[in-house]
This record gives sequence, C-alpha cells and structure tokens, in this order.
Amino acid sequence: MKFELLQPRSLQEALEVKKNYGDKARVLAGGTDLLVLLKDQKLTAEAVMSLAGVRDLNFIRYEDGRGATLGALATHNGVAASPIIQQKFPDLAEACSQVGSVQIQNLGTVGGNLCNASPAADVAPPLLLMDAVLTLASTRGERRVSIHDFFQGPRRTVLQADEILKEIFVPEVPGRRGATYLKLGRRKAMEIAIVGIGVAIHLNGSDQVVSECRIAMGSVAPTPVRARRGEEILRNQEVRDELIEEAAVVAAEEASPISDVRASREYRLDMIRVLCRRAARVALARARGNKEEGL
Repeated sequence: MKFELLQPRSLQEALEVKKNYGDKARVLAGGTDLLVLLKDQKLTAEAVMSLAGVRDLNFIRYEDGRGATLGALATHNGVAASPIIQQKFPDLAEACSQVGSVQIQNLGTVGGNLCNASPAADVAPPLLLMDAVLTLASTRGERRVSIHDFFQGPRRTVLQADEILKEIFVPEVPGRRGATYLKLGRRKAMEIAIVGIGVAIHLNGSDQVVSECRIAMGSVAPTPVRARRGEEILRNQEVRDELIEEAAVVAAEEASPISDVRASREYRLDMIRVLCRRAARVALARARGNKEEGL
C-alpha cells in the first residue's frame, strides 16, 4: 500500500494537516495498531500523519488534589513506570503494564489505545472508573468530552475529521480508594484481552462500609462499559462475600459479549463473574491499606 507520509513538528502543524486532509489522513502515534491494520488492508489511507515530531503531546503532569493529565502521546511504559501514577492511579498503571509486550509498551500510546476504539482497549476500563475527560483539538478550538461519551462502537469515536486527541485528564479521587485492573488472555503477553475488568472501591470511615463502587469492563460489549447495576449492589453497603458475588453476577448480566476465535460468549460471561470477584477483593484490600491481601 502506498500513501503520503506527513510529519508535522508541532501540534498546530498537525491540526492544520487534519484541517486540510480530514479523514484522508490517518493519525500515527505509536503505530502498534494502525500499521498492522494498514498492512492487513483492514484500513486504507491516502496519507498517514506521524505525530512522532509533536513532542509536546508526550507528558505526564500531576497537580496535587486535582489529578493527572496525560498527553495523548504518553507511552504505556511511561505511564506504567510513573511513580505518581503507581501511587495515585494503580489500576491505570496496571492496565498500561499489560498492553501487548514490552516493545509495544515502549511505542504504543495511551491516546492511540483510546482512538483505536477497540472494545478490548486495556486503558479504557480504568479511565471509565475515574470519569476521565478527553481534550479534543482542532483549528476551530478545543472541546472536552467525557470518556463515557467518547466511544461510539468498534473503531468508532466522537472524533471529528479535523480533530486530534490532545490530552486525557484523570481526576484524583479523595478519601480511601482502592482499585485494580485484571486482564484475562490466553497468555501473559502479546495478547488481546478475552475479558478485562476494573473495579474501584471507596470506603467511608470504617473498613466495612462501601461508600462508592465502580465496575468497568472491556472486551465484553461493542465498547468498554461500566456495570452500573452491579455497582449499586455494593454501594452504601457493608461488605459481605455474598454481596460481592451478587455484584459480579449482575455485572455479567449487563455485558453483551460475542463468541470469536479467542473465546465463546459463555466463557466470557463466566470470566466476568470470576474477575469481578477477584478485582473487588483486591480493590477492597487496597482501600483498607493492605496492598497484598486479596491478590
């Protein structure tokens, strides 16, 4: 396949390219998804715009009490290895550390993982748990979109033809929060999630009452989704094993997985229940201050 390679050196140059080319120019961030799709002829492109030279999109910034902002070109390895991300947003660090292989983590970007809009995107569940906000930029200006409104279907987002994902804001959640992301694949690396589950639990003054619960799922629906009915089972309740089990069962009822070459629909439903139980126990242990219990 032949295409024109465009190499802007700044965000403004990149936005001008998108203004002029629109959907005819595919955006290349790390290239770990796009190049494979082009090679397999699952996508076509008259032009490919590489963002490698737009260095001001590769950053991780943290503001105490407010949250973290990730540039769209922040790599998975950069996020996973960031001490502040590990401390404040461990589920996001875990998700980034499970994307593909070490080589892919060094090249692949958080923004690319989101814009590829795969139902199995590893970084999506943690960002759904934290109500992340995405900044989309064009020559017309910027707009902010909730992560909950970003995905429209497999490989479809709300990005308009002249827009680029600029950054992702992850709000810091005050209080006693524990969270984790668990991924099931056929092997430990170089694998797309059969099921990916993120759970966050917030405790009130005691170790027993859950003030807030959030469950997010990947690879079980056309887009990454929250299991809001499952969350309600644990919210404002004293933690009991039977409630964790009930929440896991209800979360599975909210999913709509398919059967494909990696797993059957029935297996995915079973694994949603298993991973939800495990993730809830890990998140609860972390909220209590015990990082090892429940693993």
